[in-house]
Amino acid sequence: MPVLVAAALATSVLPAIPPAAAAGPGIHRILLTPTARPDRSQYVSWSRSASSSGQRVVAVAPNGLTLTAPARRKLGTTPGTAGSRQYRYVASLAGLVPSTRYRYRIVGRGVTTRWRAFTTAGPANRSFRLLQFGDTQNDNDGVPDRIITAATERFPDARLLLQAGDVVNKPWVGREWAQLHEALSPAGQWRNWISSIGNHEQCELKSPCRSGAGRGFRSSFQFPSNGFPDQRRTWFFVDQGPARVIVLDSFASDLRRQRSFLAHALRTNRRPWSIVLMHSGPFASVGNRTNTEVRQWFLPTLQRYDADLVLSGHDHSYARGRKAGVTYLTSVSGPKYYDSSSRDWRAGGATRVKAAYRTSTYQVITVTPTTLKVRAVVGHRGQGARPATKVGQTFDGFTLTR
Repeated sequence: MPVLVAAALATSVLPAIPPAAAAGPGIHRILLTPTARPDRSQYVSWSRSASSSGQRVVAVAPNGLTLTAPARRKLGTTPGTAGSRQYRYVASLAGLVPSTRYRYRIVGRGVTTRWRAFTTAGPANRSFRLLQFGDTQNDNDGVPDRIITAATERFPDARLLLQAGDVVNKPWVGREWAQLHEALSPAGQWRNWISSIGNHEQCELKSPCRSGAGRGFRSSFQFPSNGFPDQRRTWFFVDQGPARVIVLDSFASDLRRQRSFLAHALRTNRRPWSIVLMHSGPFASVGNRTNTEVRQWFLPTLQRYDADLVLSGHDHSYARGRKAGVTYLTSVSGPKYYDSSSRDWRAGGATRVKAAYRTSTYQVITVTPTTLKVRAVVGHRGQGARPATKVGQTFDGFTLTR
């Protein structure tokens, strides 16, 4: 079981990633997402406003070796389900070398994008840094865009970006998906992005609502299968460096099956750390909410198989606590806020140790074989925000050790 150590973080401003640029005529919404083996393969997906064949992704290794992966058309969107008709394509690059930087571009009939780059994951003993964001949901081209840009420019060595769901507010509005992809660019074109699906994307707890069973989300993001029986692409795990990142869908109708999957993913993890990402965590941080169903299905498994860190959103506030050796952290990275309460934490037998009000953060997580260092950096302050931590400063920090 890991030991929790409170700590401070010395930060410095690092060089910025390349600025956003046009993807190429007719090609937009380019996004990198991980396969089940991000050390050996890579998903690249993009959208077009009209159907097109004969597309491919070309990647070049540092030694000049060129790899090509054909594109396949995947689930697109319609005006009725996501506000616009988008034809979505994905290519899977294989045969890659761990810890290697590849340049890539998309090539089609009469169109070629500019070169971008990604770096494959390292082996289990290779330390790495990731950034984690809470709900973005509202006005993605505003506060969320600024937070993602500030985080990735300040920490350009981050190899993985995690987000806890509710990527949009009204999934049937095309403008919201366009603004989301603006916020993901260019960061998500140079490093892998993972979002857990939230309730808004699939019209849970929201009425009236249209989403086509979360079609906008499922179209935008290409996530892997781990070969688990009846597995859906909204819950999966990815191994990167010393961590296994397990993603769940906390508003699905198959929580029993996901519980079995969670047990499998935790039990078979041979890497030092287990990080779990889901939209709604086991403990609500809003005074009028109770997360009893999530606790019922997932909490015993998280405790039995020694999960280390559970990241979530949904409550539009910051809170961190612990129970039975597992650390839970809820955050928000958009401009929408709720109140903050420890009531459901106490009801679930957990101890809330840190909280903030009307404060948007991003989390800087450094993973080594022996430590998991987490720092919550203030990205935006709403009116009446508490405490008085300034934008860009570290609000909360702790270290788990082996």
